[in-house]
Amino acid sequence: MQRIGRTLLVGLLAAAAPVCHVAVAGVLLRGAFGEPGSLEPRQSGVASEQAILRDLFEGLTTFNADGRVIPGAAESWTVSADGLRYTFRLRPGLQWSDGTPLTAADFVRGWQRSLTPATAAARAMRLYVIRGAAEVHAGHWPAEWLAAHAPDPRTIVVELAHPSPSLPRLFAGEEGFPLPMHAISRLGRDWTRAGNLVSNGAFRLVARQARGALRLERNARHHAAASVRLDAVVYLPSDDVVMLVNRFRAGELHVVGWPGFPPNRQQALRRELPPGTVRVSPLGSVRYLRFNLTRAPLDDVRVRAALSQAVDRERLVRSVTPGGELASLRVAPRGVGIDLGTSLADGTPELRLARARATLQAAGARARLGRPLRLRVPTGNGEELCLAVAAMWTAAGLPTTTFRSEIGSLIADLRRGDFDVALTGAQEPPVLDYYLERFRAGSSYNTGRYFGREFESLLDRALRLADPAAREAALAAAEARLSADHPVVPLIQEVARNLVDARVEGWMDNPEDVHLSRHLRLRSADADRPGM
Repeated sequence: MQRIGRTLLVGLLAAAAPVCHVAVAGVLLRGAFGEPGSLEPRQSGVASEQAILRDLFEGLTTFNADGRVIPGAAESWTVSADGLRYTFRLRPGLQWSDGTPLTAADFVRGWQRSLTPATAAARAMRLYVIRGAAEVHAGHWPAEWLAAHAPDPRTIVVELAHPSPSLPRLFAGEEGFPLPMHAISRLGRDWTRAGNLVSNGAFRLVARQARGALRLERNARHHAAASVRLDAVVYLPSDDVVMLVNRFRAGELHVVGWPGFPPNRQQALRRELPPGTVRVSPLGSVRYLRFNLTRAPLDDVRVRAALSQAVDRERLVRSVTPGGELASLRVAPRGVGIDLGTSLADGTPELRLARARATLQAAGARARLGRPLRLRVPTGNGEELCLAVAAMWTAAGLPTTTFRSEIGSLIADLRRGDFDVALTGAQEPPVLDYYLERFRAGSSYNTGRYFGREFESLLDRALRLADPAAREAALAAAEARLSADHPVVPLIQEVARNLVDARVEGWMDNPEDVHLSRHLRLRSADADRPGM
């Protein structure tokens, strides 16, 4: 692989902003799919935002290099016998990146702000596990009634609406990040701008180009700053996966994260790049097609079931995404919860297609639609998959066309409800209720406007159960009800695809595909080569 020339690298760093000199070898260059729309932790959507936020902020817990949850801002925590109260103890002497003391109140006030209706935080429903969160978010209770308290500057007590053994994992993500209310109250919406953003993670934002590079430098006030081996991280986002791959091949990037590279390029890249550079590993992520249930004929469950039945998933993983993906009939990955099976797997693909064609005809789907069905797909990430599905649906009697959109535009259209069908998906911790919560009415992820009264009742019942076996069985019943309503068409369980330069050390593949820059370093043998 070519080494990064001094002129090119200096240009990249200068483009981010004029900053103090740092050693070239200490700057990690990361390609990211999707232009970050917001660096507000509770508003994150595209994968590039989440990766950047995890470098900038740290929750009560955080991730180790191998994706395991470890203590973060909290040095320890305890759980009550009934599982309904967590008490977190913060590390001593925590500071924000501007030197302001970070206290337990910053976590509590951050949650209160996210749940205030006027804030319109996209991820607020993730906090519903806290008792009173749903009532605060609905505007029925004042924010101060949220059952999260800071009895002293280093202690946080969180009372839950139902047992949640996975709460430490939740608080490792954006939901667990504190918010710098001292900066927000002074700057308002401008608090996330470069030069304004105050954070508590291993890095701090120093510069950002419009639709361009973001430069993060090591945060000397982070409690583990002494263990961070990088001087800076430069994120280079793009909606063009092929362009990111080409920049990596040219030696202009050290890492290209999710989705990494097109599946059909995997074998060629393995031949072209040094051993160990192309990283493919199991991933707890599913891709599915989301229906807009407010549009005819997708408001008819018979139509949605028929379209799901018409998809030959085995053909997809055999011919379209031959990179180790698995055919999926669930909204959650294999091994998460109880797989009860589905009638969608009955019979041969030809028989299932014939059944789907008959159902669509009986439901008058083509006549009700009056035009081709429009299938939206993010540019460079799943186009071949959607083309294959569109051909299957057309063969079933419902003509379908695909439309490409940049990921940011697609997310905006999804939130507005401006689509027929769209390729989306879910990557969550290996806990079934997280995958099911996405389909609640009012969830920012439920862009298809699905509302299943029975499904939500079953889910609520399951979440109130303390016995693990009873809870798992009840969650399976809720998933079965959801699947019978067909709000989405599950397609595949993904694999993690990353490109990692041989100079990068500390990278560990893991099922959540989480790779904090604080755990990475550039090979010391190159440290004295500023011309690389």
